[in-house]
Amino acid sequence: MRILYFSNEEVPASHAGAVHTWEVARGLARRGHEVTLVSAADTGLAAHETREGVKIYRRPGRLGGVKCNLRWAPVVTRLWPRRWDVVMERYLTLNGLGYAFAAARGLPYYVEVNGPHVEEITYRWGLAGTRRAKVLEWWVDRQFARADGACAPNVNIVRPVARTRARKIIWGVNEDQFSAALADTPRARNLRTRYGGAGRFVVAFVGSFRPWQGARDLPPLIAATVERWPEVMFWLVGDGEDRPAVEGEIASLGLQQAVRFLGWRPHRELPYLLAAAEASVAPFNDAYYPPLREFGFFWAPTKVLECLASGLPVVASRYPVLEDMVHDGRSGYLVPAGEPRAFAEGIVALAEDPQLAEKSSYAEETVKAEFGWRRHCEILEGFLKEAVEKRKKLARKRKMV
Repeated sequence: MRILYFSNEEVPASHAGAVHTWEVARGLARRGHEVTLVSAADTGLAAHETREGVKIYRRPGRLGGVKCNLRWAPVVTRLWPRRWDVVMERYLTLNGLGYAFAAARGLPYYVEVNGPHVEEITYRWGLAGTRRAKVLEWWVDRQFARADGACAPNVNIVRPVARTRARKIIWGVNEDQFSAALADTPRARNLRTRYGGAGRFVVAFVGSFRPWQGARDLPPLIAATVERWPEVMFWLVGDGEDRPAVEGEIASLGLQQAVRFLGWRPHRELPYLLAAAEASVAPFNDAYYPPLREFGFFWAPTKVLECLASGLPVVASRYPVLEDMVHDGRSGYLVPAGEPRAFAEGIVALAEDPQLAEKSSYAEETVKAEFGWRRHCEILEGFLKEAVEKRKKLARKRKMV
């Protein structure tokens, strides 16, 4: 297939949306498809290049500080004359150039949905009930109404107008990049020593320090774990709005010897950092973010998959999407969100488990088999072919009429 892919992410880059976009683009190219990606620009990267078989066009991705790909219209003049089988777009409220292109050319249109974005910005910007919110919803519904299909980790986040055409799919992990075997490399051993992990049971938290990622629950969780297992060491990887408060509370609890704040780390370092740990914690909490309660937990956190692929059993909040990722009792434990002592019990159970190596192997093997990007792109390929056939059948019916 000749696939035209619109995604307002800087590619390649280390944050989740960019990793997702790049892995999908190159994964489909590796499956023999001709992939052209129109993405946001990043400093120092060429406006046009071919990388790993993917033709990339980069344009500034913001309008008035807000992500919007409608300003990419000039690139359409270069893409318009070419033959395409399907247009795919990563959904954001103020995107839609892919929709407009597909509609104008009469092409199949497929949408990747990572969250209920229009509802999220309506909540964050305080727009509920306003005319602006209605205009944004109208624009989004135009896109979804035209879509021949959509995929999401939770189909409830797809707009109702397209929900019957939505298919569930969990995002993926680079099965070649992350591996427990990296623990034996000099780089991983050096990281373990540098960050105080020698002789300790190291638990990694990876994510942004935002309330719904469980940042506010980390201090009591760590305190409860240290009380039960003093030899524990927590590596807190990432940054965000709640980090100063978390650091302050860790200090006030006297837990500095059990915690290292590693800050933002380059994605290329993450496989070694994770391989140097023994376990991971993912204390997501929907109490801090109403959209998660309205639609059900809809994130498919790549960082959880990366931990599992590195052989780290994960103690995670018990939410449906996370239940798909973490096999309770086999590759980690699922516990109630917002209950620090339950997380502590799960971590201590892993620390005391004589079969931890078996859990580590199971975590790595199963997540790579079920959620590796190769498997993801194989499934997505089927969805795209289905959308193309659906559009062809519709065209044939119209000709007969």
